[in-house]
Amino acid sequence: MAGKKIIIGADPSGFDLKNTVKSYLCEKGYHVDDITAEAPTGYCDVGDTVGKKISDKEYDLGFIFCGTGMGVSIAANKHFGVYCGVCESVTTAKLCKAINNCNVLSMGGLLITPFKAKMMVDAFLGAEFSQNFSEATPDELKSGYSDIQKAEKRIFNR
Repeated sequence: MAGKKIIIGADPSGFDLKNTVKSYLCEKGYHVDDITAEAPTGYCDVGDTVGKKISDKEYDLGFIFCGTGMGVSIAANKHFGVYCGVCESVTTAKLCKAINNCNVLSMGGLLITPFKAKMMVDAFLGAEFSQNFSEATPDELKSGYSDIQKAEKRIFNR
């Protein structure tokens, strides 16, 4: 997983948590491109920029932050091929990848502690789509993901 290209960004309410996660990822050996390295920007800009770069396949994974995680997630999810999960627990961070194959994780700087954010990052990065979820078979999860992709192609005319 360390070879994955990661993009990260935050608005003012998520900026400190973003810096914590960025440092943590770098300590673990990941290369992280930070679109808000110097200063935070508005949540719509963060979500839109990260969403576009993930959609264009410039990056494999993204981490985005605002006050609740919801605003950046809404903006990111407007892009084709972006599956951004707003998570508030270690369990949801794991399951958003295992069940929904999310490629962007969104967190709220007003809600998540730095320690918990690191655990969520590990859960997200360590999870594999359609694996280790006891409530559905891998084939059921893959079928659901395929249905989402079909709907997405219809909506985006791709």
